[in-house]
Amino acid sequence: MKMRSSKTLVFYPGTNKVTACNFLTRSVFDCSPEVVGLLASWDDWASTAQIARAHGWSKADLNAVVPQLLDFSALVTAGSPLAEQETRFSGQWGWSLPTALMHFCVQDSEFMTIEQAEARQIDRAGHVAQPDLLLKNAPGAIRLPDALADNDLLTLMARRRTNRTAAAPTITARQLSDCLFAGMGITGETSNCVGALPLGMTPSGGARNPYEAYVVATGVEDLEPGVYHYSAAGHDLGRISANHVPKISELVGGQEWADAMPCLILLCARLDRTMWKYEDANAYRVVLIEAGHIGQNMMLAATSHGLSACPTAALSHSAIKRLLGLDRLTDAPIYALTLSTPETDPHPAGRSIN
Repeated sequence: MKMRSSKTLVFYPGTNKVTACNFLTRSVFDCSPEVVGLLASWDDWASTAQIARAHGWSKADLNAVVPQLLDFSALVTAGSPLAEQETRFSGQWGWSLPTALMHFCVQDSEFMTIEQAEARQIDRAGHVAQPDLLLKNAPGAIRLPDALADNDLLTLMARRRTNRTAAAPTITARQLSDCLFAGMGITGETSNCVGALPLGMTPSGGARNPYEAYVVATGVEDLEPGVYHYSAAGHDLGRISANHVPKISELVGGQEWADAMPCLILLCARLDRTMWKYEDANAYRVVLIEAGHIGQNMMLAATSHGLSACPTAALSHSAIKRLLGLDRLTDAPIYALTLSTPETDPHPAGRSIN
C-alpha cells in the first residue's frame, strides 16, 4: 500500500512538540520534530518499506507510527477518498493556504445550548470585565437631527427585531417572494472587459454575485413542503430532489426553536465566482461581507410584512451540502435566516450558539 504525507497539513511549534492540523479533515494532533521530518520526506507515493530504505527509519518504528498518522490524516493512502478530496482542493481552491485553514476549520462546528452559553457568560462575568458595547462622545459633541422623525424608511428599520417564535404555522408565498427578491433579486445588467454582469439588490465585489439562495419550506402557503432553489435570474423556485424534508434544526446546529419556523432560507456561496476574478485572498472577506448585505435586505423586507427574519451562522455545513447536492469544495453554506410571524409577547426560546 502506497502512502504520502497530506498536502493540506500546517504546523506550528510548541515546547518540545509540534502541533499539526489537517484543515480539510479538521484533525489536530501533536507530534515530535522527528515525525515532522518523516512527513516532510514522505511527499510522494511510497510504501513503508521504500521509506525505511530511503530515509533510515526502521520498519518497526514505522509500523508503530504509521497507523496513528493515518488516523490523524497526516498520511494519505493512494486512491482513498481523502486523496481524492485533496486533488479536488488543489484544482478548485484559488486562495491562500491561511485562508483555506480558516475556511475549512470552521465547518461543522460543535455548538452549545443556550443554557450552557449563559452559564459560561455568568462565570466569565465573575472574573473578566466586559468591554464597553457602546462608545459615547465627550460633552459638547454636535447633536444631529432626530433620525426617526418623519422618516418611514428608518422607522421601518428600527422595527426590525430577531424573534425566535412563531405565532402562525405558515407565511404566504408573497412574503417569501419579497424577502428573496429583496436580498437576491436581479435588477439590471452591466458589462466589463470580459462580458455581461448582473446587477442585484445588494452590492457585490466585482459584480460577481457569489451567492445562491435555497429554501427549506415547511409552511409556505401554495408551496408544497420541500427544498427549493431560488433562481435570481428568473425570480422563481425550482424543487430540489431530496430524500426527505429535514427538520430545520438539523441544518442550523441543533437549534430546536427553528423547527417551529415555516421556512428557512440558506445562503450558499459559490466561491469560485469570486476566485475567478480576484486571486487576492482578501476577496474571501468580501464574500462573507456580502452575506450580511443580502441578509439585511431580507430582514427589512420581512419586517415590512410584519414577519421576523432570524439570522444564524450556526450551520451544519455537511448536512446542508448533502441536502442541496453541493459537492464542490468551493460551495460553502455561509448564512441562514428563518421567516415567521412572531408572537407579540414571546417567551425566550432556546437556541444553540458557537
